[in-house]
Amino acid sequence: MPGSAISKTLLAVLTALVLSMAVLAQDRTQLPLLVGAALVAGAIVAWLWKRDDVRIVDILVFAVVFRIALLAVPPSLSDDSFRYVWDGVVQVHGINPYEFAPEDTALSALHDEPIYHRLNSAPYFTVYPPVSQAIFLLGALLYDQGWVYSHYAVKLIFVLMELLAVFIAARIVEPRWILLYALNPLVLLETAGQAHTESALLLLLVLTVYWARTGRGRMASVALALAGWVKLYPFVLFPFLWRRFRWNGIWPGAAVAVLIALPYAAPYVMGNVLASLDLYARLFEFNGGFYYAIKKVFALVTGEDWSKQIGPALRLCFLAGLPVIYVLDSKLKWPIARAFLVTIGLYLVLATTVHPWYLLSLLLLSVLLSRASWHWYWLGLLSIGTYLLYVGGPYWPFVVAGWGGWLLLVAWRHGGAAFQGFMRFWAWRKFLLIKPYLPRLKKPLAVLDLGAGEGYVGKWIQLKLGADVTLCDVLDYNETDLELVPYDGKKLPWPDGAFDVVVLYFVVHHATDQEQLLMEALRVAAGRVIVVESVYETERGRRMLRFLDTWANRLRSCGLMNEQEFVLHFRSSAAWGGFFDELGADVQVQRLHGYWLHRQALYVLTKPPKGHRPGIL
Repeated sequence: MPGSAISKTLLAVLTALVLSMAVLAQDRTQLPLLVGAALVAGAIVAWLWKRDDVRIVDILVFAVVFRIALLAVPPSLSDDSFRYVWDGVVQVHGINPYEFAPEDTALSALHDEPIYHRLNSAPYFTVYPPVSQAIFLLGALLYDQGWVYSHYAVKLIFVLMELLAVFIAARIVEPRWILLYALNPLVLLETAGQAHTESALLLLLVLTVYWARTGRGRMASVALALAGWVKLYPFVLFPFLWRRFRWNGIWPGAAVAVLIALPYAAPYVMGNVLASLDLYARLFEFNGGFYYAIKKVFALVTGEDWSKQIGPALRLCFLAGLPVIYVLDSKLKWPIARAFLVTIGLYLVLATTVHPWYLLSLLLLSVLLSRASWHWYWLGLLSIGTYLLYVGGPYWPFVVAGWGGWLLLVAWRHGGAAFQGFMRFWAWRKFLLIKPYLPRLKKPLAVLDLGAGEGYVGKWIQLKLGADVTLCDVLDYNETDLELVPYDGKKLPWPDGAFDVVVLYFVVHHATDQEQLLMEALRVAAGRVIVVESVYETERGRRMLRFLDTWANRLRSCGLMNEQEFVLHFRSSAAWGGFFDELGADVQVQRLHGYWLHRQALYVLTKPPKGHRPGIL
């Protein structure tokens, strides 16, 4: 036991809560109490994680005891187990489970069976893959003694598989991380409590990660193939194994996938399964936070229900996002558990239906990375509350709180890095626009990025052209390793002609004294000054620019540019040209870029003749 009296007390309270959950879960009328107990249990698990003084042996003992306590729970929270038993019974009678929907007259001989009347999806073909079907078949061998025997046989198989996943994960990560999964009330309810097929999936995913991390690609590919035949979506994870092991490492998985599918192969299988999946995506919705938000927006804008179109569209978005994730994995060299986590996470974020048990794989993959993904932990706990829909209880508060909290926690954890990643990408686009106007010299190009902001444009210039880049700005929120020199807004601290090129990207419109800024830029430039500015064509466009610029700079500078919000001297492209002429600058290049919402003008200037004094516009 843990040495701390506090942790001992917490474990005692957690045990009492889990035992109460085992009793409460047997009766749907007790769902409000069950949800309350589960939420408190989740908070205690998080507290134990923070204390970090529970030994691994204690965690594993409690993991086993808690699962045993929940083994007797009937399928009270989900109807899925009835379908498991039905599919198994169909196979016992020598019928391919993919051939007929349960209500089909071809199965009329089975319609008097007690299990048939418990189904909630009789019009739909089964979508459970071959490995799941094989487990259902094993359970159905006891059906003659009653459907309950088949149910508990399947449950026992699933619980043993999931427990094995816990023990394997315990070999990979430190105790505090496995605690966050092994004693999680959502995990306990959905595996030992309701025996969802995710129980088998979890074992196969952890084996895939374990073998991939130890360089055994062939074993990893076999485990992933088996995972794909438990739940179909793991097949999209195969490219991650391909990057690490190539064909020599993954061909066993491909071969096993084919061999397992052969006993169920028939011309009608693909069509029937896809028909059910399509109906599922179009008609079913549950706890799909992102989907609900889009649906609500479309309803407010159009006054119509777009749900049947949004589901398939989100499915296409997921498929379109897969190549992006594969490329990121290749470029960033993610740990394989992270690649899996990102992919499955995207799949669930874009799903129309997110049942609580769908989140189990994310909870396990998170701890395999030795990181507390609190956004998924929070969503998992709050998703337990969605069961209250079945008894007319508060459903929407748990959906809103679950996904709203998820979003806030994602922003807290990843928002900064994601935003900086976007700014680097945006700076790359900026660099590509000015690249043709950066001269190629025999010596390293000396560049001043004036009004550099985060410094990413200057950094791209350095990386891609080997230039000697200096950053300069009145504020310092530089995110690069380049030197940033402070600027007082009046005199630049360099002699005449110190730089080959000076770049002013979306800067001049913020200057209080635009003439002084441009004249200083021209003074320290031995060659050219490149100016890029946002421009407008109508008064409405000018107001839009002010709005977009204000909020964009609030986000990127975290409020540092508050003073600059009141200095926004936008001009049309013609007005900028006239301004440069008045300064006496020689406009070598003038080009318009961008789209209607954000038109941009690029100018390449050279310094005015000696003795020229700028006029006042």
